[in-house]
Amino acid sequence: MFANKKAWFSSSVSRSSWDFWLMEDGIVTGWKTADYLFSNDATHLDTLSVFQSMEYIQGKVTVFHSMFLCACKKRRSVKSLKIGHYVLPPVPVQNAVRNVTGRLIWEHDNPGTQGFDDQAAYNSKDLESSRTWFAKI
Repeated sequence: MFANKKAWFSSSVSRSSWDFWLMEDGIVTGWKTADYLFSNDATHLDTLSVFQSMEYIQGKVTVFHSMFLCACKKRRSVKSLKIGHYVLPPVPVQNAVRNVTGRLIWEHDNPGTQGFDDQAAYNSKDLESSRTWFAKI
């Protein structure tokens, strides 16, 4: 699924996400050479350092929530998902999105209960809400 793709993982991301990436032939590397950057926490120090970098400010890198990998595992596909739904922006942007959509795609009714191996995923209402918001920007 991720053959020859390179990813950086924040230390906020669970080891099971790393393992899934590697199991699917992905490569783990530093964030400046990665194709994908994954984090679970926009306030984590390593993620904040990405947000404060010139690469991020200039729009050369994007950070994604690692729940994207959970969805890939569940669907057994990367092509059937819109990775843009899993963008992990800085906290002020997250707050603005919540004001429009109510919650982000990786947020659930019971925070902390959704792990990498859980089969629960977002419902179609959440997906529609995200599509509506992303269509506006």
